[in-house]
Order: sequence, then C-alpha cells, then structure tokens
Amino acid sequence: MGDYSYLLQQLAEHFKAHNRNDLDFIELNPLPFCLICFPLKEQSSRQFQDFWNWFLNEHSAETYTAYTIYYFDQAYFENNFEERNNNINQLLYSATFEQQPPEFEYLNHQIHIWIAAHQSAETPFETEEKSYQTTPIFDFFPSDSDYSTQTVTPEPMAQDPMQANILAALQGIQTALGRRNNTSLPLFRGNAQDPIKWLDDFERAATTNQYDNEYKFQIVGGYLQSSLATWFSQETNANVQHRIIRWTPADAGENNTSFTIRFENKFRTPILISKWCIELERKTQGLGKVVTKYAKAIRKLIKRVDSGRNWTEEQKIHFFTKGLRTDLSYALWSLLALKDNPTMNITIELTQRIEDN
Repeated sequence: MGDYSYLLQQLAEHFKAHNRNDLDFIELNPLPFCLICFPLKEQSSRQFQDFWNWFLNEHSAETYTAYTIYYFDQAYFENNFEERNNNINQLLYSATFEQQPPEFEYLNHQIHIWIAAHQSAETPFETEEKSYQTTPIFDFFPSDSDYSTQTVTPEPMAQDPMQANILAALQGIQTALGRRNNTSLPLFRGNAQDPIKWLDDFERAATTNQYDNEYKFQIVGGYLQSSLATWFSQETNANVQHRIIRWTPADAGENNTSFTIRFENKFRTPILISKWCIELERKTQGLGKVVTKYAKAIRKLIKRVDSGRNWTEEQKIHFFTKGLRTDLSYALWSLLALKDNPTMNITIELTQRIEDN
C-alpha cells in the first residue's frame, strides 16, 4: 500500500529533524504519529484501552500517541456518521503498524463496526469528552502559555499534502462509484472453511455494497487471515511469476493472474474435493424435500467438484436425477426422452412441473 510506505518515509525524515533539533522543519511538518510531538501524559479511557487491545491483536498496530487517543474519543462519542468517519481517519494516520496494514478505508470500516459493537455491549457510561495534557516542543500556542500546567486538546494538525490527497482520493472514489458499507464482508481463515462458499458470500456482500472488481481486489487481502494473508502478499509481489493483478479473468488467458481462480486452486484442497464428491454421490432428495431445495444442493456440490466447469450436461443431469424421488424420476425420464440435448436447467424445470402437478 503506497500511502503507508510514504508515511513511514515521513516518519524517518521527521525523526531526523528531531535529532538535529530543527524546530522550524518540525513546526511546518508535524506528524500525528510522533510520540515526541504528542507524548502520552494521561491515563487513557477504558474504551480506548479496549479498542487498542483489539486493534493491536487484529491489525498488527504498534504505537499510538495522544493524538490517537483524542480522535478515538471524538469518534467513540460522536453520533454523526460523517464526523465519526473523519475522526477515525485522523486516528488511523496517528498509529503505526508492525507491518504494512490493510487499506485504511477497510480499517475505517472495521473501527466503525467495533465501536458500534462495543457501545451496544456497554452499560451506561459518562459521555463527557476527555482532554489530554500535552507538552508540545513547538509553539502551537500563545507565547505566555504555561505548558507545565495547561491542559489542552490537540487541534487537528495540518496534514501533509500527500495525506490529504490520499483521503480525498478515497472519498472521491467512493462517491463516484456509489460504494456503500451496508453489508459486512466475511473473513477467510482457512482450515475446514469452505473456500467456494466464502468467495460466494464475499461476492454477494460486495455486490450489495456496490464494489466493483477493481475495488474488491484492492481490499480482499484485508479479509484473509494469518497465513492466508501471507500467501496473498507473496502472490501479489511484483517479483513473482504469474503475479495476481486482478479480481477475476476476462478470458482464459488471464486465469493465472486472477484472484478468484488462484484462490480456488489454492484452497480447494484434495481433502475438500473428496468430501464434496462423496456428498454428491450420496445426495438424495429425501421425503418432504421440494425439488427447488434439492436442485440447489446439487448445483452447490457440482460447482465445488467441477471448479473448471468442464462437466457435460449429461454428467450434471446424472447426479441430479439419480437422487430424485422414484415417482418424480420415472415421470421425468419419459419427458426427457422427448427432448433433444436436454440441459440441467431444462431437467430441473421439468421436474418442478411434475412436482407441481
């Protein structure tokens, strides 16, 4: 993520200025994530401590400043969505991370969710906003201010032009494309989790939120957990052969560089395939189960077993019909005999008509 690399570079330059005591440079280029500029002077709120424990463990956060605490409290006690959103953006630019974090827009969304969940679980609490005692090393305040005794609230600091451009670009893109955050996207943790179901659920939620393929590819890494995130980082590295560079292929020539294809190939393991094959072989309609539900279950299993979409219509029809109730099956074969090259869809429609009559 280019913006985070740039911020790390800023931080290095900023500390060099501290080392040479270049107060003019520091005053013109203050950084919210600098602990020298915004030292921790007070005990943070219980809400912030809970938040930081979660943020540290879930998103590899490393350090925070008085600036972080201030904007967290502003976000936590703010009811207006836009204001809370802006406060969270300020918070994010004041934290550092152990490794390159997910997109800040994704983190912003996760913090919105965390705040809502935390507030709903809390007992009534004092909503009076806290102020924090800071001892700035440059003159943000009148010359007669007594820094040793004055308690001040950090003012929003002038953002570096690049930081302002990053936020403006994110907001502009979301506005232009009409994106929403109405539906939470699922996490993929691997192990026994069904990768096809996860991909379907991710696509469904992304469609609801009006995310296009380009944006899905930008954020999907943030929804892959642990070693899976490492795999994604490695496979999108510029130095690897067949680097993943897109969400889904436009044609077969793009299969090796598309996330959806490579994801299925990686996590659709032989063990899972064997399990799905056994389920498909044993699947029956059962008494009291309507054709619609049975057909949906068969389609689901075929999609998992035949990921390359190589099966013929005859193969699909075979697995659908062999588990049908006997009365439906007999009537269906009589109708199929009258059809030239019937498809799976036609077969299901005929079966539903028989059931309805």
